[in-house]
Amino acid sequence: MPSQTDVPINTGASSDWGLWGSAPNKMAAVATNNGDTSVIYASSGGRVVRETMQFPTLAGIADPVTSASITAIVREYLQGGGGRSFAAIWNSVQDSTNRQQEVHLARPNYVTVTYSAAGAGLALAAANGEHGFMFSAAGGPSNKAEFWITQLYRTVNYTYLAGNAGEFAYMIGSLIGAFIGGNLLFREMPALARFLWKRHGYLIRPDEYAEAFRAWKEA
Repeated sequence: MPSQTDVPINTGASSDWGLWGSAPNKMAAVATNNGDTSVIYASSGGRVVRETMQFPTLAGIADPVTSASITAIVREYLQGGGGRSFAAIWNSVQDSTNRQQEVHLARPNYVTVTYSAAGAGLALAAANGEHGFMFSAAGGPSNKAEFWITQLYRTVNYTYLAGNAGEFAYMIGSLIGAFIGGNLLFREMPALARFLWKRHGYLIRPDEYAEAFRAWKEA
């Protein structure tokens, strides 16, 4: 089953979190798991701080998708006082589950927190929506809590549209066709997969090399 894992390409409608570290912007800050080197952060002493981001648009695949999730690698930098809430936002809608407990137990280390979409959240339009996380705390201005996110990514598993087995070819051609022309060799598939992952966040697994190569040559 094809799977795509990608990182944000732009900020979304809710952009309350700050930027800290060496990254030039928020998208670069959460593109890799580089610890405290570059992060987005939120501090709260009584307000809700939301951050949603835009991801590459998925097209030419079955609707709904098979599974989808948003993942943050996050840590609780300052505990603050009072209760704290850290929750996912999927397709601009806050997940009702309080995920703060996972982060609090790991403090001060980074922990991976994932929200898996279900039901209406698996619609292709929902998977293509804005995703992120929110944070709030009740410590008041003098005793704020603070969370840091060092990486944020979306993962989608899907199937191709009926009769559209050439979607691999479309994907390769639309992203890097100009670089490789029509002379792709099967032995080059690992390098192609690394290039797609590094430059575009598109994952082709080794067990998909043959299918991708065949689709490309047929197209």
